[in-house]
Amino acid sequence: MDLKKIYSNEYFGIIVAALYGLLVRIFLDESSFNEVSDVFSITFFIVTPIIISLLPIILSEDIRRSAIKSFFFPFLAIFLFYLLAVVTKLEDTFCLLILGIPYLLITGTVALLVRYFLKKDRNNNRLYSILLLPLILLPIENSFPDISENYKVSYFLVIDKPSAEIFPNLIEVPKLSNIHYQDGFYQFIGIPRPIESKLYKNDSTIYRIGKFTDGLQLYETISEMKLNEFVNFKIDLSKSLLRNKPTDNHILKGDFFRFNNISYTLTPISTNQTKVQLSCDYLLKSKMNFYANFWAQNVIKDFEKRLLNAIKVKLEE
Repeated sequence: MDLKKIYSNEYFGIIVAALYGLLVRIFLDESSFNEVSDVFSITFFIVTPIIISLLPIILSEDIRRSAIKSFFFPFLAIFLFYLLAVVTKLEDTFCLLILGIPYLLITGTVALLVRYFLKKDRNNNRLYSILLLPLILLPIENSFPDISENYKVSYFLVIDKPSAEIFPNLIEVPKLSNIHYQDGFYQFIGIPRPIESKLYKNDSTIYRIGKFTDGLQLYETISEMKLNEFVNFKIDLSKSLLRNKPTDNHILKGDFFRFNNISYTLTPISTNQTKVQLSCDYLLKSKMNFYANFWAQNVIKDFEKRLLNAIKVKLEE
């Protein structure tokens, strides 16, 4: 076996880069710096894709000689990394969607810029030290505290029913079939949709179990209620039945995201029309809240819109 020939192959760098990304991803889960995964870190979202982008160019002079290959081959490394992450169940489709924007934006830009520096310097050995950057930067990053910020997302619509008829269906959401609930993009990539919720009472605690597709069940206590006007739920994730999937493990089981309140507000418009508003208050705790909230806001808004529309269809049929 001609090892020199293998190393000089321009596709060798793609494989090495993808495997490197996978090793960094595993390291973030197994590192002892935090009790939870460091996936939502600047090191993983910015530094790692830079290194993945550089490796194919560093390892292959043939790639460096071509501007087209310098631009596109790092993308192949990123896509191979995505594939390996899904096959090994380190990530799922939604997680890859979150990674996709920073990774793909960084990849081509960095590759083209670095190509010109490498063409002038044939001694690339010192550049291999960048492989150690995640090991160096992650503990430094973790020495700075995460930023905790509260956010709120609301959506409302008008249901052609009096509030007295609507309110019980918000406390206990009736079973929603595919006729009532219209799946969207997020359901297509694996985000569960609500099925129904049942109310229970344990001593002085009134709570409900919200059932979703894929076996997800949320434990929600009623913290405040005014009949036919307002109800507020608090989700206790420690008593909820979560899925053993990357999305749940990274977002719901860690300190990165927390539901504060989920509330319904009913405002009569006429005797047979009511404005129903669904609001969700949540907390994000990371160094990338600006980016995390982009996804949280979109997913929650989509959920609120589809759930209220499903309830509307169910009640007005």
